[in-house]
Amino acid sequence: MLLAITLLVGLTLFGSSNLNAADTLSDPSASPATAAAPLSPAAYQTIHNDFFWYDQTGARIHTRSGCLCQFNGSYYWYGGTSRFRDQTCYTSTDLIHWTYKGVVLHVDVEANRIDVLYNESTKQYVMFLKYDGNGAFLGIATSPTPDGPFTFKSKTLVDGARVGDTSMFKDSDGKAYLAYVSWATGVNRQHGIYLMSPDYLTLDKRIFLWDIRSREAPHIFKRNDIYYYGTSKTAGIQSSGTSYYTATNLAGPWSAAKPLPTPDSNNSWDSQVDFVFPIQGTQGTVYMYAGDRWIKNQGRQGDYVWLPLEFDGDVPSLNYYQDWDLNLSAGTWRKFDSSRNLALGKTATASSVNETNVANNATDSTTYLNYTNTRWESEPSDPQWIMVDLGAQTEVNRVILKWHRNYAKEFKIQVSNDATSWTDVYNTSQGTSYSVTDVAFQTTSARYVRMYGTQRGTQNGYSLFDFMVLKD
Repeated sequence: MLLAITLLVGLTLFGSSNLNAADTLSDPSASPATAAAPLSPAAYQTIHNDFFWYDQTGARIHTRSGCLCQFNGSYYWYGGTSRFRDQTCYTSTDLIHWTYKGVVLHVDVEANRIDVLYNESTKQYVMFLKYDGNGAFLGIATSPTPDGPFTFKSKTLVDGARVGDTSMFKDSDGKAYLAYVSWATGVNRQHGIYLMSPDYLTLDKRIFLWDIRSREAPHIFKRNDIYYYGTSKTAGIQSSGTSYYTATNLAGPWSAAKPLPTPDSNNSWDSQVDFVFPIQGTQGTVYMYAGDRWIKNQGRQGDYVWLPLEFDGDVPSLNYYQDWDLNLSAGTWRKFDSSRNLALGKTATASSVNETNVANNATDSTTYLNYTNTRWESEPSDPQWIMVDLGAQTEVNRVILKWHRNYAKEFKIQVSNDATSWTDVYNTSQGTSYSVTDVAFQTTSARYVRMYGTQRGTQNGYSLFDFMVLKD
C-alpha cells in the first residue's frame, strides 16, 4: 500500500504507538508571519482535512506511508518522498506547525511503511521499513537521536519469505511487535504478528497468523486493554474500506473481522489507512485515524486524512469532519462548531470578481460535501482584496482562509472599524495552493476584516472557498 494556526496543509492511528503522557506544549514562532498570538496549551486547535500540509518554509510535507511518534515531549512525523528512496522527518510541539529536519535515511531501493520505536534498554531509535519492493524484506536502521541520521543495519525475510505491508506496535510493557502481510504461501495470502527481540533488531517468534488473503496496511492499537488489529483491502493506491479484529491478548484468540463503520463512505473517506495514533492527555485519549490519500479529486485534496475515532463501548466508527478541534493537553476533541464563524452569511465585497465567483461565496454555508461548489475569485492582477462586514464592531481574534488552487503567495489579514483605516494583524509571504491559513491574533474590536493580497501564486486571480472570522 502504498492542518491550523498559521499556514496549514491538511498521526500512528492504527500503527506504531510511541506516545508518552502529553506534555505541556510551547507555541512555536510563526516565522513567515507577524502578529500571530500563541494559543494556550489548554486550548483547542483545529485539524483541517481536504487540504495539503506545509512545513515552516512553505514547502509541502512528504511523509507517505509513514508514522507519527512522540519522543521527549515533541512529535515526530516520518515518511517517504515520492520515490521512497528518501525517508524524511518533521518535528512539532503541537501537531500543527512542522519543522523539516531533512532526509534521515537514504536507501537505493524502494522502502516505505516506515515506523520508529525507541528502545529504552539500548537507548537507540529503531526504524523499520518495508524494504526493497512490493514483496519486500523487513529493513532495520538505528540512530541515537530521533531526528537521525539513521544507519541501515539489516534486511531479513519473514517466515522465510518476502512480505507485503508492515507496521510496528510497542506495548505498554515495552515489547515490540511486527504486524505484517506474508507472501510465504503466495502474494498477500496471509497476515500475522511477530514478537521482536528485546533490542528490536531481530525477529523473535511468530505469535499469530491469519490464513486470509487480499489484505494490506496492517496496524495495531490498544484501548481499554483491548487490542485492535486493522487492515485494508489490497487495492494498490485506490482508497479502500478498513476492517479490524479484536482480542485481549496479542496471541489471540482474535474475533472475526469486522468492517470499520464509516457512515456514507465505503472507502475510508477516500483514503487508505496508514495508522491509528493515540493522543493521551490529562482528561482522556483521542485515537486518531491517519489515512493516506493517494488519489485526489476536486473535493478531496490533501495527501493525508486525520480523523478522530468514535467509540460506542468498544466498537469504533469513523465519521468525516473537514474541520475538528483537538486539545492535546487534555486528550479530548470536539466537532468544529460553525456557529462560531462570525462571518457566516455576512456580506462580503471584493476589489474584483471573476464571472460568477462572487465575494459572498466565501461566506456562504457549506459542508465537506459541497464546499468546492462555490468560491470567490478576483481578476488576475495585483493587488486584490476581499472584505467581510460583520455588521457591527465585534471582538475578533482568529481568521481561517481556505484557498483554492489559485492562491495568494503574499498577503495580509487586516481589520478596521470604518473600512478606510486598516490595521495589519497578520502577514505572510509563504501562501500555498490548496492550503488553510488559520491564524490567531490578539483580541481586537473590528467591524470589517479583509484579506489583502499583494502577490498571486498563479497567473490567475486570488481565490478562496471560505473566509471565516472567529472570537475564540
